[in-house]
Amino acid sequence: MASKKEVLGKIRILITQKFKDPKDAFEFFDKNGDGYLEYDEIKKLIKKAKVNRFLAPVVANKIIRGLDKNKNKKLNWKEFSKAAKVLLSE
Repeated sequence: MASKKEVLGKIRILITQKFKDPKDAFEFFDKNGDGYLEYDEIKKLIKKAKVNRFLAPVVANKIIRGLDKNKNKKLNWKEFSKAAKVLLSE
């Protein structure tokens, strides 16, 4: 099973190599344009980062639980950008 560090590394690579910045990545995965990344959209981001497809649901749930400060079970840009800033500075 992939470690947290490996999963975060794959997400970091995806954001830095496939998108011009984290906002571009957020907008790409926000398929319905509602300003939030919901569970299915986060799962697609994780799969695009080449994380094992069987782990994607578990990782998506952990990301939401860890980053969703207002507890609406989805991430807004502010929540995502804080995490991206930390992730990209590592």
